[in-house]
Amino acid sequence: MYAFTFLLNTIGNALFGRAAAAYIGDVIPFLRGSVGQIALGVGLLTFFYIINLRGIDMMASAQKLMTWVLIAALFIFAVAGIIKMKEPIFDFTHHEFLTQGWGLNFTDGQITGGFFGAVLLFVYSCNGYYFTITYGRDSKNAKRDIPKAMLATVPTLIILYVGVAMAAAGMMTLEEYGTSTTLVFAAQKLFGNLGATLFVIGGPIMALLSTLNSTYANFSIQIGQSCKDGWLPSSFGTQNDKGSYTKILTFMYIVSLIPILLNLSITLITNMMQLAIAALAFLNIPAWLNMPKMYPKEWAKSKFHMPSGLYKFIIFISFLSYLITFLKSLFSMNMTMRLGALVIIIVCVILGIYRARKGNITLHTSVWTE
Repeated sequence: MYAFTFLLNTIGNALFGRAAAAYIGDVIPFLRGSVGQIALGVGLLTFFYIINLRGIDMMASAQKLMTWVLIAALFIFAVAGIIKMKEPIFDFTHHEFLTQGWGLNFTDGQITGGFFGAVLLFVYSCNGYYFTITYGRDSKNAKRDIPKAMLATVPTLIILYVGVAMAAAGMMTLEEYGTSTTLVFAAQKLFGNLGATLFVIGGPIMALLSTLNSTYANFSIQIGQSCKDGWLPSSFGTQNDKGSYTKILTFMYIVSLIPILLNLSITLITNMMQLAIAALAFLNIPAWLNMPKMYPKEWAKSKFHMPSGLYKFIIFISFLSYLITFLKSLFSMNMTMRLGALVIIIVCVILGIYRARKGNITLHTSVWTE
């Protein structure tokens, strides 16, 4: 079931291409129109599709450079913006504080606003480090490096995201932002036009493109493993001389083009992705619960070993969080999209059950080798 349902995740690259195009449009005005945005989105998807076809080494080199540039840019923006903050962002009684309220706002049966709704939408920007486990086989010491990388990501996200949010909200009013959903206007006020252009390229755009780049890589690896195990056709997992999954990458590229060519909104694409991720999490819950029984020796020796009750409690909290996210994403769509998404998820589950009953499945592990 997981293998087929995971295919729904491939639509995610459309989000990063679409969002990066929106930033470029704010920097280059004549590209703000729908035609320009579609062309930019398609171009970015195509560029990183080609990069990933060239193998993991080229992908990793590009990723390392983009990551350090974006961290530096966002950190500079956060520090400089906080220093020049003038808006009362901590005045909870201010008339512009939480204009949409604390909870969820509904319009025609759809979630359209509210602080809690915004938090749930933002969740998607904070769970990407989960996919670090994809590189377990290629890591020099996966048992040490993967957990450290995931744990180091959490404080980094908190510092950068909270810092950037404080700077952006503290420098300008809602009226000054107008209909813009990017940091371009705040950056122009802080750095001037040239500095803002450099920041947008080095910060937000680099953040989106690095995610686009890595998503091609780690999603293709996971789908490729499903092909090797027998869940998906082995021919679908064909690799070139660089080790890239050519057919899988091409499938991801085509699927990601659809929302961009249809000019779907960033919010809608995000909700579609969150729905797929939550559905996958529901399939993971039984696996997490059974993990200590399946690998008792490894679990006993793990640095993260904990009492059974605490472990199950954490899993319950995770399940509850994903359930809320699933329902929020579902009710953020119109009825047609809602029903369509549910039908697709159900079809993927049925295909998974059918494939499991046919047999000839061989599971390969890459970490539990000792």
